[in-house]
Amino acid sequence: MMIKTYIFIGSIICLLVFSSCQEKRAVDYVDPFICSQGDHGHWLPAALVPFGMVEVCPDTYPGSLTADGDFAHSGYDFSDNQVRGFSNFHKGSSGGTAVTDRAGLLSLLPFINVPDSFYFSPIVNIDKKTEKASPGYYSVFLPDEQIKAELTAETHVGVHRYSYPSGQPVRLFLYEGNRSRSGGITFSMKDSQCIEGIQYSYGGIYFTMKFSAPVISSKTWNGTALAEGASLEKQHAGGMVLDFGDLKGKPLEVRVGVSLTSIAAAHKNLMAECPDEISFEQIQSNALETWNHTLSGIEVSGEDEYKTIFYTALYHSCFLPQVISDVDGTYPGLDQKNHIAKGYQHYNNYAFWDDFRTKFPLYSLWQPRVYRDIVKSIRDLYEQAQSWGITEDSDHAAHGSVGFRPEGIGGYQVFNTCRHEHMLMVMADAYTKGIFPLDLKSVYPYMRHEAMIQMPERYDSIGFIPARPDQTGEFCWDSWCMAQLARATGNDADYIYFTKRADYWKNTWDPSIRYFRAREADGTWLDFPDDPAINREKYTYEGSKWQWRWNVIHDVPGLIGAFGGKDAFAKELEYFFYNDLYTAGNQIDLQAPFLFNYAGKPWLTQEWSTKILTQPITQKYGTHDFFPEPIFDRIYKTSPDGYLEEMDCDYGCMAAWYNMSAMGLYQMCPGDPVYQLTSPIFKSIKIELNDPSYPGKEFVIEAKGLSSTNIYIQSAALNGKPYNRSSITHEEITRGGKLVYQMGSEPNMQWGIN
Repeated sequence: MMIKTYIFIGSIICLLVFSSCQEKRAVDYVDPFICSQGDHGHWLPAALVPFGMVEVCPDTYPGSLTADGDFAHSGYDFSDNQVRGFSNFHKGSSGGTAVTDRAGLLSLLPFINVPDSFYFSPIVNIDKKTEKASPGYYSVFLPDEQIKAELTAETHVGVHRYSYPSGQPVRLFLYEGNRSRSGGITFSMKDSQCIEGIQYSYGGIYFTMKFSAPVISSKTWNGTALAEGASLEKQHAGGMVLDFGDLKGKPLEVRVGVSLTSIAAAHKNLMAECPDEISFEQIQSNALETWNHTLSGIEVSGEDEYKTIFYTALYHSCFLPQVISDVDGTYPGLDQKNHIAKGYQHYNNYAFWDDFRTKFPLYSLWQPRVYRDIVKSIRDLYEQAQSWGITEDSDHAAHGSVGFRPEGIGGYQVFNTCRHEHMLMVMADAYTKGIFPLDLKSVYPYMRHEAMIQMPERYDSIGFIPARPDQTGEFCWDSWCMAQLARATGNDADYIYFTKRADYWKNTWDPSIRYFRAREADGTWLDFPDDPAINREKYTYEGSKWQWRWNVIHDVPGLIGAFGGKDAFAKELEYFFYNDLYTAGNQIDLQAPFLFNYAGKPWLTQEWSTKILTQPITQKYGTHDFFPEPIFDRIYKTSPDGYLEEMDCDYGCMAAWYNMSAMGLYQMCPGDPVYQLTSPIFKSIKIELNDPSYPGKEFVIEAKGLSSTNIYIQSAALNGKPYNRSSITHEEITRGGKLVYQMGSEPNMQWGIN
């Protein structure tokens, strides 16, 4: 008996030791609540899978209803302790300051007993202490009626599970969710356990909703009153009240299959992704494993805090864009016809204007297969678009930003999308990296048209956009990319033309003050502030003249020459950083820390990228003006206010900046397949490349001796051979291999200056 007891105790001890020694997986470091509070990133702890169309999450109150610049752009605010419903469609991370309803669409809200006035503005309390979220899962307790809400998802399916107390009626309110963004809702009972309908948002969201228990009675809500019924025909502010009776403690499960093409397709998506025999737990587990498979494509070794930020940022980079094609490949086009995506998934919901800088370079190393599908999806948009939000005749000088995006007739959109400026740069970058499964010549005319809309031919006579040095500089990037593509297609005339246009930034550079400066069409210089650190938005959008000073990502040597050489350039860049003129919360100068590499001082790139990633620094600037008081804080944190105040993630742009910089890589200009090198913040990084050209390859970065003080690169070796460059090409990475750094506490001013 004693021997058996010892064996039992020994087994328990071994089990506990084994459990404690199990390493956390990539997915275990993700905290979905990071950047979900106030005006700090605007993410949401939604249940979703990578690039999924469905994002199931509560709409919190009052944040989502009063969502100006300080509240829940995603529809969720961690500070709130009430919810308005659990919606299946959301949009997070982007900015916007107008006071507007930010709640999601196609919403469910469980309840037991409420007055009729509840349906005008449904709001229930949540117990914040019970709130939990992990990739693919969310749960919270509704204390007033003792209901537990749980959410999980597949690409086209939102799965809800609501657990009610035994002995109470199980009731559910189905409604549009964000009524101000909805054009109404139609639904009808197909049978006692299924509702079908259409939410009239975008081109139309078709849904089929299956219940785990039969509906015993139903009422419709027409926006003013309840009525007996099981169907409603395109009613704005409409909804349905469903009563399932007493389920005696058994949870009510609701599976919501969706499609943008038809109700039949919604049903097919539901059956393909979440067939009846798969349980809630299995769907949740599948979502978690999908996330882990995706995130573990990059393996980092270092401090847990940095790993939490890193993998959460990597997770956020996979929210958008979204797969909108059905399981059979059908998707709605801008021409209001259904199309078939053969051999790929069709994506939509973009914000290229921001995330072209960082997210797609990240995908090119980590998610090249997704990137290939995005390239084909952009091709679809080019072919189907009828207009672009602006024309060649638009008054570009009147706008701080142009607002370019592909549209169907009358501005028609098939799904929620944002900004498409620099879309052609994403295509150009894919081409230069061999992630371009198209014939370039067939797509080139569309890309050329994009470039000419954004900086029309009429500006060629003067060589700049009047009063807009910021736009002039930005669209030079596009022209530079077009020149490279023209050369690749053998179009010499266009190569010469766009190469000339790529230099238009020089026409807005005032050499007497060495800043970009607005000009009249006749060439006259316009007014310039006495203090260029002032963050006024006259002539330059969302930034000071200092921040726009580094706005030549396609021709850094040319910019250095405009300053008078490397020494003068480095001196001004050092002043910029050491006097807190850099803004980490916006995209204007994200590239600035890496410019020291070009100036012959790569140790300062190493110093400043490490500071921004890991240390509190002083920030003076919000998006449009100075903060009332400078903020001294970390830019990236593990708390719900995970980013700097007013720092929108903008579709994963800022998240991907963290990912790339933390790995010690940054691509200055998409279309130029070269990464600037800096000190990583992890001792080792392994990227599974998944590149079709180099199957099975991985690229490893090791930083030997890395510590909080040893942040400077002393020497490097690539595949065992000394490496003395502060940059590396995409091809060198994707061939696979190992880059090893020796780190130290003092700068090595000889490394990487060649």
